[in-house]
Amino acid sequence: MAEPLFRTVDVKDRHGRVTGTKEVALYKGLLAKAHEEGLSVIRTDAIQFATDENGRTAVSKACITTSKGTFEAIGDASPENVPPHILPHLNRMAETRAKARALRDAVNIGVVSFEELDGTTEPAAISDLGSGALPGNGAAGPPKVTSPPTNGPPAKNGGDYQPPMTENQRRYLFRILAGYGIEGDAAHQYLKDKLGVATLTGVSKLEATKLIDRLLMKLPLEAGRGADQHQ
Repeated sequence: MAEPLFRTVDVKDRHGRVTGTKEVALYKGLLAKAHEEGLSVIRTDAIQFATDENGRTAVSKACITTSKGTFEAIGDASPENVPPHILPHLNRMAETRAKARALRDAVNIGVVSFEELDGTTEPAAISDLGSGALPGNGAAGPPKVTSPPTNGPPAKNGGDYQPPMTENQRRYLFRILAGYGIEGDAAHQYLKDKLGVATLTGVSKLEATKLIDRLLMKLPLEAGRGADQHQ
């Protein structure tokens, strides 16, 4: 049975409400079509592994060769552009996105792939991550990779400058807390207590990433002011 090449997914707003539909390409279908067109090589290279130092951003490059020629593409994955269940698999997701993009060029498909969706539509499943040639969750530790230097004022701890928390991270933190039943002013206070800040505008991207990881690990939550005083 031939692998389907497209599917229709729901498009949702930041509150999870369905606002429309979108047609996307499927990795399995792209791969099958590439084989039909003489696929001979799939090569991936890790450009950057996800580490705390680079905001947990993984970047991979894929090279696809078919009878039509050679096609290359870059794929990236970070806490800001993957759904929650993919967070432990950022390296694999970056690789799969790179392969999907290269495959789309190789078979002349201009529609974005299902695996490239960022959580505002139906998310890709872990089983859609491909071969997982890059180290994933539980694999041997990746080599230390540092981010390019960023201009800006010194960080509050005297170290290198850290970019501020993004709006996507901010919304994501509130969505996670809502799942624990912590909303509104209680959620704001909880985040300020956990991060040790008077206002969320002073939170760095790295601090937000680490807190997202902790919350997704389902550590015990203590809502309200002074929660950390008891830890």
